[in-house]
Amino acid sequence: MAGDARGIRAHLSADRQYQQRLVRFIENHDEPRAAAVFDERRQRAAAVATLTQTGARLVHDGQFDGRRVRLPVFLGRYPDEVGDPDLAGFYDALVSALSDPTFRTGTWELCDCTGWPGPDTADTAADLLAWCWSGESRWLVVVDLSDREATGHVRAPWTDLRGDTFILTDPTTNAVFDRSGDDLTDGLYVGLGPGA
Repeated sequence: MAGDARGIRAHLSADRQYQQRLVRFIENHDEPRAAAVFDERRQRAAAVATLTQTGARLVHDGQFDGRRVRLPVFLGRYPDEVGDPDLAGFYDALVSALSDPTFRTGTWELCDCTGWPGPDTADTAADLLAWCWSGESRWLVVVDLSDREATGHVRAPWTDLRGDTFILTDPTTNAVFDRSGDDLTDGLYVGLGPGA
């Protein structure tokens, strides 16, 4: 099940005040559980894409544990299910990162994603979605919701970073990258696997 990056980008291009009034979630009591619909990579990408947006961000009971059984609201208890400790660890790391006040009081902005001359690069770059938060700290979020690898250049609006080097850290995987501020503003190369 692939995400519609172009449709999502168009949605995220709407007025910021409108965006701030939205409620965002990937599962609720009326829909199938995310763990029953998405593979693990897509669950993580959907969680990052949903929980790092503006507006109200909601999670459903059992979502962090990878529950698969949708419980009708008139039943009072869940069946026994084995939890997914890896998914729970991912959510712990994501929620810890989201505790940064920038995600509540900072400024959100959609970032440009472009390819470069050559076969298929503009097409796969269109599968990338990127946005950033600026405030007490800065966050750059990039996801690939497609069924294929996506590569492209992501441009953050932080021209004041030119001339310096920065350490970028993915708090959900602890991956660390040294990158120049020029790359962040001119176009940081990003390559992500499907649903990452």
